[in-house]
Amino acid sequence: MLLAILEPLVTFAFAALALLGLLTTLFFYLVGPPDFPRWTMLALSLGFALALVPYHALIRLLSNGSKDGAVSL
Repeated sequence: MLLAILEPLVTFAFAALALLGLLTTLFFYLVGPPDFPRWTMLALSLGFALALVPYHALIRLLSNGSKDGAVSL
């Protein structure tokens, strides 16, 4: 239940970090120093975006999704 309550905050935070990392990478690629670690930043941004997949899968796994009232694990 706690995961479901925190889901909007976690989704917003991870999505915001992914977008911010992507925009920062783009900005520094265009006007920043030539030795900026753009691939590391892109991988980090993609990691934040992909971290939402197991989070939502865990919520789905732990939630009671059966229609007959039986607990399923």
